[in-house]
Amino acid sequence: MINIYVKRLIIYFGLMLFLFSCSPESESNGAKNDGQDVEYTKIANNKFVDQQKANKAKKILSKHDEITSINAVNSDKNLVVAIEVHHNKRFQLTDIRKRYAKELKKKFPNIKTELSTDKKIILELESLEKEIKEKDISNKQIKKKLKHIINLMKEQT
Repeated sequence: MINIYVKRLIIYFGLMLFLFSCSPESESNGAKNDGQDVEYTKIANNKFVDQQKANKAKKILSKHDEITSINAVNSDKNLVVAIEVHHNKRFQLTDIRKRYAKELKKKFPNIKTELSTDKKIILELESLEKEIKEKDISNKQIKKKLKHIINLMKEQT
């Protein structure tokens, strides 16, 4: 008799544990992001174009909870940023893109800023960041690749 009650109690607690772990208000959906979960790497290369503007843009955008990863590269005249957002925020992508592009233009008034959420642009910037970090690219090549990425962004719109 007691054995049946113990089994029911164990099943009840197991079910409660399962329901609470699957609640929609789990930390991954609603938690405030303080830049802890956002993927970005600071890039630096002393021989070429200083990447401080790109790193500053990453730091600014990493405070937003919708963003999961950030890639950014800058030249003398251009700053190109690509972001990925949480899957459940994909329906608000145009609003998110406009809001953050406006924020970047306000923070960097003396440089032309471009922001994208397109996966192809994200991959291109990741590759360019890697080349800059490994010092496998010249200043002229950075400008050329950024120009190519900007042209890709304009083609897709």
